[in-house]
Amino acid sequence: MQKKIRIHFCDFWKEHTFENDFFINLLKDKYDFVLDEKNPDFVICSCFGKKYRNYECPRIFYSGENITPDFNVYDYAISCDYIDFGERYLRVPVYHFLNKLRKNISMPDNPQKRGFCSFLYSNGIYADNIRVNFFKLLSKYKKINSSGKLLNNTGLKVENKIEYLNRFKFTIAFENSSNEGYISEKISDAFLANTIPVYWGDPLAKKEFNPDSFIFVNDFKNLDDVVDKIIEIDNNDELYLKMLNAPKVINPKMYDEKIIAFFDNIFDNKGKILRKDINKGWDKNGNFFLYSPFQRGIARKFKELLRG
Repeated sequence: MQKKIRIHFCDFWKEHTFENDFFINLLKDKYDFVLDEKNPDFVICSCFGKKYRNYECPRIFYSGENITPDFNVYDYAISCDYIDFGERYLRVPVYHFLNKLRKNISMPDNPQKRGFCSFLYSNGIYADNIRVNFFKLLSKYKKINSSGKLLNNTGLKVENKIEYLNRFKFTIAFENSSNEGYISEKISDAFLANTIPVYWGDPLAKKEFNPDSFIFVNDFKNLDDVVDKIIEIDNNDELYLKMLNAPKVINPKMYDEKIIAFFDNIFDNKGKILRKDINKGWDKNGNFFLYSPFQRGIARKFKELLRG
């Protein structure tokens, strides 16, 4: 008989639903999940709000963004950082979840005869300037097809990202920022599209992906050397096809097993609360929450006395 778990999700992106949640789909054969907003056993929350404050039950934080979880307000967390917090934390980069939702596209005939390179981005403000600088530098060699909101030079609006990337030999796959552990969908989407990623971002990306399958910008002394490498591969079909056909992900199954074990441990703890704010009642902004109106009133008076 499956163990019943009353669960609630909050502070996720708008498109998130119970039916498309990765964790639920991975664990549903083992647990009987029931949505319960009022009195859940566990809350799974992300980084797009503060509704988690309304719940005293154990909080499980998840984010695919470049965010380090605060264990003063969350009991458990899944994110991309290489940090050690015992059984309370699990590192799983977001590309692993997105790969489950996206479909691989077939290899085109004569892939070396495709268009040169794609650039598909909307964010030009909250991102490192290296992305735009590299686009301009590589464009001196050949035109790069840019069909996102950023530096659009085709007039196109892309409906299917993977199908679009599949039209090109190379894809510029630069993260918004470079941080150990932070790997978004940019490199994995290029792999799904059977194109070669030109990747900049996580300095430890070679722990996840075969270095023979992509051009790792972080390994080069400067961007000029990266351009030279791309030109070399672009003009050598044998070299290009060898890189294109190399294995991609080093160990594609390891995360599912770790996620299942992580949640097994949480659910077996039967609601054990480990965060600090359950004891002191203050969040990191100095606001008191979780308790009754009477208790909150006392806390406000106490703060006023401290301020004099």
